[in-house]
Order: sequence, then structure tokens, then C-alpha cells
Amino acid sequence: MKVHLTTLGCPKNQVDSELMLGMLTEAGFPLAERAEDAECLVVNTCAFIDRAREESVQTILELARLKEHGRCRALIVTGCLTQRYGGEIMREMPEIDGILGTSNLPAIVDLVRQAANRHDWATAAPPGYLYDASTPRLLTAKVPYAYVKIAEGCDMGCTFCAIPQFRGRHRSRPLADIVREVQALAARGVQEAILVSQDTLAYGRDLSGNGDIADLLRALGDDTRMPWIRPMYLHPAHVNDRLVERWAAARVVPYLDMPIQHADDAILKSMRRAVTARRMKDVVAQFRAAMPGVTVRTTVLVGFPGETDAAFERLLEFVDEVRFDRLGVFTYSPEDGTPSPAFAGQVEPEAAAERAARVQEAQDAIAWERASKLVGTVTDVLVDGPSEDGAFAWEGRTAGQAPEIDGVVYLRGRRDFTPGRFARVRIAEVEGYELVGERA
Repeated sequence: MKVHLTTLGCPKNQVDSELMLGMLTEAGFPLAERAEDAECLVVNTCAFIDRAREESVQTILELARLKEHGRCRALIVTGCLTQRYGGEIMREMPEIDGILGTSNLPAIVDLVRQAANRHDWATAAPPGYLYDASTPRLLTAKVPYAYVKIAEGCDMGCTFCAIPQFRGRHRSRPLADIVREVQALAARGVQEAILVSQDTLAYGRDLSGNGDIADLLRALGDDTRMPWIRPMYLHPAHVNDRLVERWAAARVVPYLDMPIQHADDAILKSMRRAVTARRMKDVVAQFRAAMPGVTVRTTVLVGFPGETDAAFERLLEFVDEVRFDRLGVFTYSPEDGTPSPAFAGQVEPEAAAERAARVQEAQDAIAWERASKLVGTVTDVLVDGPSEDGAFAWEGRTAGQAPEIDGVVYLRGRRDFTPGRFARVRIAEVEGYELVGERA
């Protein structure tokens, strides 16, 4: 039975998909590149916000049509959507033959074997699964980077976030096991390990004698040959002076991904972010002083209940003052099972959308200003592969560009670059959020 897997959502979902594909391959199931050629379809879903749930449901329905007019005999749905709404999905979507949540990923093998029968694999219990370095994994993308999940779940309890409901409490993988995985990835030719989790700076706190995130970064720098190591998702409430000092000494790319969510103290308190605007401003300044040239990325959430015009203006002032290199803006989405839908001062969606546009407009000007300073500089670029822009043969990224979210460097010169390798590149111009470079 040929299997095709569709992945939706974040890089953490991509890791789960690659693990399931590795397990299925080891079990002898051939894989199909196109959904139309598969007899069993698997969809790994996202349920983070409304748009993600809508995309998941739409994708399921589109693939279900292949059961009527194609080779497909079975449709299996996995991931956050089924972890959160498993029973409801099985009742309301008879097109689905089996479901699996975010826990016990190895069950995908038996589920595919039994795909001719309808099984309810969802569980209401908090997930507890953690993969290890010995788990089979099939890297799906033909790129020189790979995501490495160092932990799963979150204990912070932000009032707008439902992730703990379907990813469970924070639980870290052992440090030595992560080192083994990164060593194996380096041996396979991977040039960049991107460390992901729901709360990266909480890494190791739940494992006695394991070490914390700074210990992990030091071990990865000392014990692996991975050229680039990029940690993502750093909660500002966990930062202290010692962490900044150790982070600056670690062999990581000069890149800081720190979601602030907001900059009004009343909103931050209502969100249960455990940090103030002043403290976040100081944290960014500390990292910039300790790591000259560091790229700082953040995300903000507008339209949260209680966000007055004055609170929103404070956010705009913060963005203007701190001047992030990269910023993503999202509008608030009420999530079932979280406290915030019951809060007073709900913001109309139209007002939230308008505020998001204003933040984006302000950030566009800042990003252009900061990117323009790179013109004429020479830097290392990791060549990811063929360019999606037909005007260029290749595209890559600087250390200040994380995959899929930060833009790329379009590279001039078809014969000057090799995919999967580093090159010294002179930045020639800026095109929006993208850069254009040529061999230095």
C-alpha cells in the first residue's frame, strides 16, 4: 500500500511527519510523492488558530475526494486537530478512516496496516510521547537544514494559547540524545540544525542533572560538526544575565527569535506573559550588546481582549523604539478551553485587522531601513537550492534568515553556487524582504 503524507502547520509538525514517514518506510510501506498515486493518505494537521483549523478541514475534504475518484482506499488524519477534537471529527467526517493525535506516533504503522477499518485513535489524555535519536526519520525536504525538537509541550499557560491542551506539559529530551541526533544529521550532510519546541528556554528544567538550554548549546557546539545551530521560540520571561552571557559564548548563529506578543503591561499581565515591556526592551538591548550584529525577530498579537487604543499605541511605540529586524503580526483568535474568550473588552475583528495592518506598515519601513544597511556587505550564505524566482538560479539564506519566515537571498550566477553548501556573497540590493547577492 503506497502512502502519501501531507503536512500542515509549524516546523514541529514537520518533525512529527518525518518521524512517521521514517517509521512507515522502516515497516516496508512505499511512499508516493503525489497524493493521486497513493492508496493511503495521511494528513498531519494543525489546530493552533482558526485559520489553521480551517485549512486542515479543507485539506481533509479535498483529499477525501480521491477516495471517490482516485486510487485512495483510506484517509488517516493525525496531529493537533485530532488530538484536540478527535471524537467530534470521527462523528462528523465519515470520510476519515482513522485518526491519531500528537501522542504515540509509532501507532501510525498499525493504523496504516488496519486502514481498511475505521478506528478511533484519539485520546483525551495529555500527550506524553517524545522521540529519540534512534527513531527512524525520513527528511522530506531537499534542503540543507533540518528541524530538531528538543522538547514538547508548555507549562506557561498564556491565556490565549491552547497548545498545552494538545501538546501537554513541558517535557525535555535528554541532552545526550539531542547531541546524537544532531551528530547523525551532520553525518548526513545537513548544514543547519534548527532547534524547536514550544518553550525553548525552559529546556532541561524538568530533568534532574541534565543541564539547561545553555548547556545543550555548548554541547552541540563542542560535540557536533553542525556548521549552523539556530534555536527558535525564546520566551523573554526566562532570560537572565547569566543566560545572555552563556548564549553569547555559545556556537549559535547570531539570531534571536523572541516573541513579545505585546508591549502594554496590562495586556501582558492579562495574557499571563510573566514579563513587562520594560524588561523585554532591556533583554533585547542586552543581547544586542553581547552579540553585535545579532538579528532580532519577534511576533506580536493584536486585538487581544482589553486592548484599548492607548494600549495599541504603546505597542506601536515599542516596535518603533526597539526596531526589530523581523516581525510577524497576528490577530487574536478566541480558542476553546482558554480563559481569554471570557475576558471583558473583546475587540471587533475588523478593528484587530486594521491594527495588524498598521503594525505591518510600521515594520515594513523599519525592515527596509535595516536591510538597506546590508547592501555592500560580504557574508556567508547557505545555498538552499533552486530559486522560486525565475530571474535567479539559486537562493539561500544568511545567518539572519530562518527558513520559511525571514525571506531569502536571491543569488546571481548559475555556475557560482552549489546547493547545500556555503558561499561568500556580496549583498547587491534589497527587494522588499528579500536580498539579492552575488559571489564575493
